[in-house]
Amino acid sequence: MTKYYVSRQCYWPDGNLVVEITMGGADFANPDQLVDKFHSLGEGKEYRDPVKAVEAAVRVLNAWRKANTEKEIGIAYGFTAGGTMPFEPSPIDEIEEWAQKRYDEAPKCDHCGELEELNYTHDFGGDFCSQDCAELDYKHVLIEDLKNND
Repeated sequence: MTKYYVSRQCYWPDGNLVVEITMGGADFANPDQLVDKFHSLGEGKEYRDPVKAVEAAVRVLNAWRKANTEKEIGIAYGFTAGGTMPFEPSPIDEIEEWAQKRYDEAPKCDHCGELEELNYTHDFGGDFCSQDCAELDYKHVLIEDLKNND
């Protein structure tokens, strides 16, 4: 399951300020990360849901712009593959579209529909986020089978 990490960056060597949404989680963020200043808004946090990560990044962007009117601040997304690779800022609507597409394409629990790690299954198949969801689905399948055989 892909994680998304929100951070504020001051990219080296040009000093560009960017709110970054990194695929892969905190371990894949660019190394120019600033100390969390807007943690309560979502900075410095990992998300499973890319839409929620973008929402947090926009909150951080707005707060940072309000606190720092001297320099232009952008918002960017990408994947570093573990290296250093500053991302190009993009319009917010483009980033929101990207996040929604990733969310729509991501696997979800066959019982509750949540975007979670799918580490469980049962004899009738399916992918589930928890043992509880797998058991509830299993019971549902058995009950439906009993109804159909009566």
